[in-house]
Amino acid sequence: MNTFKRLGDIISSNINSALEKAENPEKMIDLSIKKLEDARIELKTTIAEKSAEKSVYEKKLEEEKASSERWAERARLAISRGMDDMAREAVEAKLEMDKGRKEDERTIASLESVISSLSGTLAKVESKLEEMKSKSAELKARAKSAKERIRANKAMEKASGIEWQAKLEELNSRIEKWEAEASIAEKETKAKPTFEEMERDEAIETELKRIKEEMNGHA
Repeated sequence: MNTFKRLGDIISSNINSALEKAENPEKMIDLSIKKLEDARIELKTTIAEKSAEKSVYEKKLEEEKASSERWAERARLAISRGMDDMAREAVEAKLEMDKGRKEDERTIASLESVISSLSGTLAKVESKLEEMKSKSAELKARAKSAKERIRANKAMEKASGIEWQAKLEELNSRIEKWEAEASIAEKETKAKPTFEEMERDEAIETELKRIKEEMNGHA
């Protein structure tokens, strides 16, 4: 009965949730349909076997009922002839036959219960199978859409997560390095005068010296 126990997972499963979690939802749908088809075949086979077994017991039960009645008739015949010993033998045989008949009646009732339970499960399997077959294309499209949403969400999480943060920090570090290098280059450029600046300073100093000498000469 393990197969029938596993059917509960297929029949009562939340298809949408299962499909969103599946690595290959299209394959999962086809596999679920295949499992349901296999389960239907196994259920029908088991029901047929149990029904055949029940028929055997029912036939046996009818034979036991007829035999019990024959032993009852024999007991009445023996009593009518004053043969109590033979009557007792007939009654004992009848009681033994009645005991077997009651056991077979319980077996038949148990088989009927099993067949009824299996038939109910078969009805659910066939209903779910028909639903999945009729909605296979729709389920596959929804599953594909769900997987694409999950991939998109994961991509967004990845972009806004640790990996992106690390890349951003690396970029900031590079920018800071470039700024520092630019600042040093700027300082070095300012500290070292150009030829034009040196020539201009020299001209200023020469002119300043000339003016001072001219002023001293007039004094």
